[in-house]
Amino acid sequence: MPKRTTLTFTSEDAPVGTQEDRLFVYYCKFTGKHAFTIDCDISTLPRRRTDGARIVDTEEHTMKLYTTEGAVKLIKRHNGNIERQHRYNVGMLHVCYKCDMESPYVYVLGDAVATYVNQAVITGDKVLVPPCIHLHAATGGTEVRLEIEDRVHRPALVKISADHVRIHITSNIATDTVQSEVLQMMAKALNARLTQLTLHKGSRGRQRFLVVEHLTPTEVFEKLSANIGGIQVAPEKEQSQAGRPIGPLVNR
Repeated sequence: MPKRTTLTFTSEDAPVGTQEDRLFVYYCKFTGKHAFTIDCDISTLPRRRTDGARIVDTEEHTMKLYTTEGAVKLIKRHNGNIERQHRYNVGMLHVCYKCDMESPYVYVLGDAVATYVNQAVITGDKVLVPPCIHLHAATGGTEVRLEIEDRVHRPALVKISADHVRIHITSNIATDTVQSEVLQMMAKALNARLTQLTLHKGSRGRQRFLVVEHLTPTEVFEKLSANIGGIQVAPEKEQSQAGRPIGPLVNR
């Protein structure tokens, strides 16, 4: 097992008590996992000439890594010099590295990470959609990674993070009523028909994958964001009396 690393790079001259609105949270662009938090937008930082990586000077910025220790690689550069890279991974993928463990510089690979906020962030006409909401290649629709907390008093859409959309349901996660309650909740949040939705089991008991047909990832994100904390679902008894289709639950 790779060693989990939570490192904070800072200096005596770094700002103390950095406010939350000055922090930028970055996630692995390919897995959606939390990679690091830093007190600046890395797109404003200079790049290395050798590989285009962003240069983080930890004597000027506070940076906290949520990574595992990767391999140490020897890279031959165009000028013939050999460079030693101490890599930091998210899963099996490395997102940044240091050339000298005593150096203040951390190099973040280009296109390895992304950031967004938990509201619809507009950059021009583009909404930055979290990795847990993405295109479903097989259907051309959208897949949403759900994390379920069961047996709560009131069902709700709770939070959207890079890893998942967290929801609360009143049912026991081990019962068949979960399928109906989740689909009813998501249909209401997305203003979609139940026939557009399919629910798949995940690798863990509390994980589900929702496939939404005829809506893009941006549309799904915007609709879910607008309904955080505001979804109410009829009790299971009322749902059963309604006699509406709820779609299949598929092992995945």
